[in-house]
Amino acid sequence: MYQVEGNVVRVSRRAWEQAGLTNTQLWNDSRSGKLRICGRGEDSAIEFDTDKIKYDRLKKLGLKISDDSKVSQEKIFVEIDPDVRDFFDTYRKPNGQPLSLEDVLEHTSCASILKSLKEQKDNVESNRKGFGVRKVPKGEMWQQMFELYTKAAMEYNCRQFGNIRYFERVFKRYCNEGAKSLLSGKIGNDSTRIVSRKMANLFLALYRMQDKPFVEQVHSDYICFVNGSHEIYDVETGEVFAPEDFRNKAGRPLEVSKATIWNYLKDVVNLTAIYEDRNGNFDYTDKMRPKHNRKAGQFSMSKITIDDVALSRKSVRGWVYKYQATDVVSGYIFRPAYIVGKPTIETVEECLRNMFCEALELGLPVGGQLDAEHHLIQDMEWLSEVFPFIYFNPSAWSKRAEHTNRQLKYGVSKKNGHSRGRWYSKHEAFRCVRNKVKGDYVEPEYQPQTIVSDDLSDIEEYNNQLHPRQKTYPGMTRRDVLLQFMNPNIVSAERWRLYRYIGNMENCTIYNNDYVKAANGEFELIDFESLKQLKPNSYKVEAYWLPEDDGSVKSVYLYQGDTYIGEAVNREQYRYNENTIEQTDEDRANMLHQQKRAARFDKMIRDRKSEIGRVGKMKATTSTYIANIETDIVESEQPKGYEVTAEMDNSIDYVRMAKESL
Repeated sequence: MYQVEGNVVRVSRRAWEQAGLTNTQLWNDSRSGKLRICGRGEDSAIEFDTDKIKYDRLKKLGLKISDDSKVSQEKIFVEIDPDVRDFFDTYRKPNGQPLSLEDVLEHTSCASILKSLKEQKDNVESNRKGFGVRKVPKGEMWQQMFELYTKAAMEYNCRQFGNIRYFERVFKRYCNEGAKSLLSGKIGNDSTRIVSRKMANLFLALYRMQDKPFVEQVHSDYICFVNGSHEIYDVETGEVFAPEDFRNKAGRPLEVSKATIWNYLKDVVNLTAIYEDRNGNFDYTDKMRPKHNRKAGQFSMSKITIDDVALSRKSVRGWVYKYQATDVVSGYIFRPAYIVGKPTIETVEECLRNMFCEALELGLPVGGQLDAEHHLIQDMEWLSEVFPFIYFNPSAWSKRAEHTNRQLKYGVSKKNGHSRGRWYSKHEAFRCVRNKVKGDYVEPEYQPQTIVSDDLSDIEEYNNQLHPRQKTYPGMTRRDVLLQFMNPNIVSAERWRLYRYIGNMENCTIYNNDYVKAANGEFELIDFESLKQLKPNSYKVEAYWLPEDDGSVKSVYLYQGDTYIGEAVNREQYRYNENTIEQTDEDRANMLHQQKRAARFDKMIRDRKSEIGRVGKMKATTSTYIANIETDIVESEQPKGYEVTAEMDNSIDYVRMAKESL
């Protein structure tokens, strides 16, 4: 239709007329030098410069004015799209494999050519529409686009299409779906595989059974199944597998070799998926599951880890266990709770009680986080009221207590001869010596008291050893780190809340709105306002307390059900000598304390009493009533002869009066 060379356009005489331009316009432009006529008759051509020709001529011919938008049928400009390259680089097949480098380069070039071709097609159609020129016939358009694509594909050494119709389908699919339309649908297809995804899942299902079958057994079970001699069903749903699903089109069973089954069973992901069913959660977590990568903390008491430990020496009453709490940062071990046999919830509570008491004695907060396991701890819901954070370890390997237990056992305890290793330990230094007597292995036995005392001495030595992180804590022991690097941001639980869960409990009664009898002593209320928390007409309360180091009890905390009443302190400390002449300064101070306390009680009652007014009452029928009026009642003597009837006074004894008148 036209040819373009730089700014010079050459069109035929027929194209000029078809565009709606007249001969008059042609001759006028020719005389003015805006175009040149080449040749004669219908075969003549018209040449003009786009910078000189009038705009209305270009508009009717369907041409643009700017150089960068002129239509060329010789070649298209292709720009490799980085987003398309990134798409093919990051694409993964269903099996997780990426595309090869050759496929990435080929698909990127193909998509970039199609993108450039689409942009030029849209540009030409927009220009022709803007100039009012009719559309290019579809056949001619697809032919031109096919030729342009083929030339570009040959230059970039990428995919070519055999015919125009196939190219048209690919181009339209690219316009609708983008670069992913160039990927073959055969990627990840099972049609060319003998072992389909469903068959591989059946191999794994047979291999994950609890009897831990060998590969040979899996192969035998599969062959029997596809031949119809065995049935296989889903344990959870009860669905029976159909052998027809594992046969070819001819109805013959799809038989595979043992090696093929072995390859699928030993695939890394497949083996990991069924490892827990074959070997249990312990081995799965130890060998297959990823572990967390953590770093040590900075302050003591930020995290407390607790765990049960079986002491390695056997007692005459059985194996001795302990439950102990350890500060993670310092490694300090608090006094454990010991028991012969497996630990119970009471053992855990005793361990926590020991830890809390020791922390309070040392002036430390209770702790910011508890690191524990679900066993025995999951039912202790009150821990969430004491610790701001609680972390239940999914495995023993993530529990910090395991590290401390190992360091103590194979460190101080081993040095002092108080530990025995496992007979199956890999390292011979950790392996115990087994004594065989008359064909039986005999364990040396000790008294439980000896085992406990040795363990306590080992813990004391361990706590006073130098901290292993000497670069961070130079010259400091574990105990020093515990005391000097306490976390200043921990808000410890109040004792009245803590003692309810770890303290001793005793039912008692509040006497005289003053004191209770508990823990073999009398304890007076420190605040009379706590009486307002009591239920109506109920003085029964529960007292919670813990003894001091010397066995004395300084204070108790009173509850009535779930309601905290208040604190009561031991009143023994406020006793004073009643003989004034014998009183000391301490006696006079204690007497003053009791006088002030009684005055506070009297003031509280007096203030409450002042709010209560004095009232009188009267019958509803009386119109007036004067209350609190004092009157003098004067008795008068009745005159003689005055007769009183029975209706007037029933108290007169008429029989006596008759006898006296005789």
